Amino acid sequence: MSDFIRDRLTWIAYLLVAWFAYLQAAPGLVIPHLREELDLSYSTAGLHVTAFAAGSMLAGLVSPWLERALGRRTVLWSAVAVLSAAAIALTAGRTATVTVASVLIMGIGGGVVLTTVQAALADHHGVRRAVALAEANVAASVAYVILIGLLTLTASLHIGWRIAVLASLIVPALTWWGNRRLAIDAAPVSGAAQGRLPGVFWIAAAMLFCTTAAEWCISAWGATFVQEAAGVAADTAVLLMAGFYGGVLVGRVVGSRLARRRDPAQLLGAALAIAAAGFAVLWPSTGAAQAVVGLSLLGIGLGNLFPMALSVLVGLVPEQAVLASGRAVTISAFAVVLLPLTVGALADATSLKAALTVVPVILALAAVALVLVRRPAYSRSRL
Repeated sequence: MSDFIRDRLTWIAYLLVAWFAYLQAAPGLVIPHLREELDLSYSTAGLHVTAFAAGSMLAGLVSPWLERALGRRTVLWSAVAVLSAAAIALTAGRTATVTVASVLIMGIGGGVVLTTVQAALADHHGVRRAVALAEANVAASVAYVILIGLLTLTASLHIGWRIAVLASLIVPALTWWGNRRLAIDAAPVSGAAQGRLPGVFWIAAAMLFCTTAAEWCISAWGATFVQEAAGVAADTAVLLMAGFYGGVLVGRVVGSRLARRRDPAQLLGAALAIAAAGFAVLWPSTGAAQAVVGLSLLGIGLGNLFPMALSVLVGLVPEQAVLASGRAVTISAFAVVLLPLTVGALADATSLKAALTVVPVILALAAVALVLVRRPAYSRSRL
């Protein structure tokens, strides 16, 4: 297998993924400010996260068509401009209608950015795509930490969350200015690249849905669970979630290193086992210490699920990378929309502790799908 080389295109892709992740996380983290400023209900405030995911779902469907019509470079930089403009609109919005609409458009632009960048990395690095996709997700994890740090800084300086969002726009502006002529177009699209995806792809897609759902269930409800289970204050529970996000970052760094010499499907299986172990520690916890250990293990495992599942998914149909990437964005966005809301509804009917038992269930379903995807080639041919 050839050496993995990070060239200019690779670094640009990492930078744009990090910027996308920064703005993807922003709506959820600024909801407390929007609720206070605009006097929003919980349900209306929650629409901001849902709107971003809904926009990403749409983007995943239209991205392959846009690339065929306009070319990869034009689509990428146009989507960057749309995401930037929508972020500005979010900071300028003074009504829920404007802010939710802005976040919806952010999701569309951001989803196209993510789909295009993932396809570009997969095409550019070929058999080493697992390393590239894993490292791109490391960049995304770093962006989450930077966003939290900048929001904390702007709050301490009393200059508002909008500065933290607007400051990020320096990244795409400078990236475009220095690389607007860089060749990033895909090879001419063949009939096979536009054809139907095989049955095994959809089994892997179900696996990606489950892994994304598990991660976002913990992201959305982890702090609330710890608050209730450990009997700590809300601020303390949020602070304890640093164990989860720290675990995600560590897990992705280690995973990107292991992806250089390990099959991504094997790494995905290990990540599923670690995530299950983390849940087994977290779920019965009654104190902060045990909760942090459980969250950290969950972070290490869950942090690797998306990049490794995506690598397996695209690796099944490498000649259809842009189509596969688009479907992956749509499927993962649907998981983000559906599962956290489902857990919330179940928690209202039972309890949050009972509702979160869906996490080991969907991890088990992901493991079953992985086994099916890993069947011998002669079995796949019949799917």
